[in-house]
Amino acid sequence: MLALASVWMALGTLLLAGAMLVYRPAMTDVAIVLVLYFGSPGSVCFAGLVLWAYRKDHSVDAHVAAQRLQAKVAIALAILAAVIVYLLLIGSHKLVPVEP
Repeated sequence: MLALASVWMALGTLLLAGAMLVYRPAMTDVAIVLVLYFGSPGSVCFAGLVLWAYRKDHSVDAHVAAQRLQAKVAIALAILAAVIVYLLLIGSHKLVPVEP
């Protein structure tokens, strides 16, 4: 169940990062915090817990293999979402306030 939750969390994080990439007004402080502080690290943490739990299980059980694959996909999606947001932050320009 944790593997499935990590994949969905990573997918939601990636969709939010994609929305920030396509529609720039979606890049708010809240969206950045959701991706970089909660979404990506949480998804990687859940997926890492799954991989750690099955680290010594060398069986050919299809359920274990599926959970491992879900965890690896979740890590990849979460890292991709974080990279997108970090590149958006690096490429952004400082806003200069307009003087009255």
